[in-house]
Amino acid sequence: MIRHIVVAVDASPSSDNAVEMAVDLARSYGAKLSFLNVIRDMQLPESVLRMAEVEHIQGARSDVLRFVGEKTLKQAERKAREIDPKMEIEKRVAVGDPASEIADFAKKTKADLIVIGTRGHGELKGMFLGSVSRKVSNLAQVNVMIVR
Repeated sequence: MIRHIVVAVDASPSSDNAVEMAVDLARSYGAKLSFLNVIRDMQLPESVLRMAEVEHIQGARSDVLRFVGEKTLKQAERKAREIDPKMEIEKRVAVGDPASEIADFAKKTKADLIVIGTRGHGELKGMFLGSVSRKVSNLAQVNVMIVR
């Protein structure tokens, strides 16, 4: 039985597809969704700096990254609510290695499934790149669904 699904989100097309898949599964099983955005502490890409300028965000790099992470989570929630307005949703921003943070969060929250896109190429390009989905599938103690 699937009661809790963790969805890694990063504003990429494959992440959007993962959100749609997770919402569909959550509706079928009556499961709770937890959207997780992981900030890798590193040099800010130009696209993130531009987003911060447009939104008039100034301050420490961590503040800018947290703002972008929160915005990404809100977009995922909005997409999920378009499909099912009554869906139980939790949102969380974490900082660290994306694969480790996703696997650890799933363990701590007793998730039954992790849903993740194949590769991040959204606003946070460069922060969620690499084979995060592969690492998550190796580290996680629960099933992992990788969505294209």
